[in-house]
Amino acid sequence: MTRSTSREPKPCRRGLASGSPAALGAKPGDEVPDFSLVNQDNRPIHTAQYRGKALLLTFIYTRCPLPEYCTLMSNNFATVDQELQKQPDVYAKTHLLTVSFDPEYDTAKVMRSYGASHTGRYSDEKFDHWEFTTGSADEVKRIAEFFGLRYFKDSSTGEEQVMHSLRTAVIDPNGRLVKLYRGNEWKPSELAEDLRSLATTTR
Repeated sequence: MTRSTSREPKPCRRGLASGSPAALGAKPGDEVPDFSLVNQDNRPIHTAQYRGKALLLTFIYTRCPLPEYCTLMSNNFATVDQELQKQPDVYAKTHLLTVSFDPEYDTAKVMRSYGASHTGRYSDEKFDHWEFTTGSADEVKRIAEFFGLRYFKDSSTGEEQVMHSLRTAVIDPNGRLVKLYRGNEWKPSELAEDLRSLATTTR
């Protein structure tokens, strides 16, 4: 994509993933509303059902063309998932959630295929620990806005893409936001440690 602005949403363009510290969004300590989504098996889920576990949530769309945006988010989540598997007690007290902000294209079937390709378990994937979700356009917009993610479709290049920022949220077992990572500069080890810390303090 060839154009950018000084405000979010940032386009899928190299070097613009960091976001602004002053960007709107939930703050640590805020309670996360009980959002309703649909997972890769076309089953309704809601964020409150993960109470009791440390929840890691990020946003993507499957057609994102640049590797350092949505693909990086998913690859990083795959690394976090693999790291947590090394500690079964921690693994059982954590959960990963990927939300698409392109629900028109990213149906449950698309999300299942996308998710299985990132976990590497393909047809054997049960998605017990890491789910890939979609939902109604209104609900997806509501959850994105809560976390300060802004996006819009752009067809100016002749091929429809989604201009967007990046958000990754760490939510404690009580359903409150602990950290909100803006951009793509975080490391999987940081988020794995966030979840370990929350999981080991859960009784």
